[in-house]
Amino acid sequence: MNFLRAILSILLSLASVSWAAEQDVVPALDTTDPAALQEASRILEEEIKIAARPQTYVLIDLEAKAILIKSRGVELHHLPIESWSASQLSQLATAYRLRERPPVNRRKIDPVAGGEQDPISLADMPTTYTLQFSPPLAILVLSTDGNPWQWAIQRGRAYWHRLTSWCNTLWTGGSPPSSPSLHLTVSSDHAQSLAWTVTEGMPFLIRRTTTP
Repeated sequence: MNFLRAILSILLSLASVSWAAEQDVVPALDTTDPAALQEASRILEEEIKIAARPQTYVLIDLEAKAILIKSRGVELHHLPIESWSASQLSQLATAYRLRERPPVNRRKIDPVAGGEQDPISLADMPTTYTLQFSPPLAILVLSTDGNPWQWAIQRGRAYWHRLTSWCNTLWTGGSPPSSPSLHLTVSSDHAQSLAWTVTEGMPFLIRRTTTP
């Protein structure tokens, strides 16, 4: 019974995610677009598999420009995407597993201060970071109002990784690297919320846009 309820919830979310809130943020599914229907069907099949287990997962909806944190097909949290860009978008057609969560900006412990130190909170989460997945995928999360040095460092790491991959390919005479990447720009609060939520091994799905 719970599984059937999850399927129904997934179907409704694909047609128009979160009817109860922010209806103008997520557009309805265009039933006259064959490519959109095919993409929605793919996401539905993948999400049914994931929602069959009691686990939290993430659906990155590029068409709706939203990051949806879900469980059993039910939306738990909605994070708007300010902008995005992707390389090899056509390859983002499977479920991904997060290798490890983002590093925490741990506060320095004051040895002079008495009593216990404050526990790690949402404010300690990074606002700019890279998520690595299996199968190979890198998602760079950038904050619109975060630390510019963090933004530059993460951008530099992404380009350096791509450059070294190409250099290694040229040196060994192998095929060009085909690992896709996705860049998401969100607000600082939403970047920290995502970093706080994700865990190692968490499933990620990406609904690709069908508009040019």
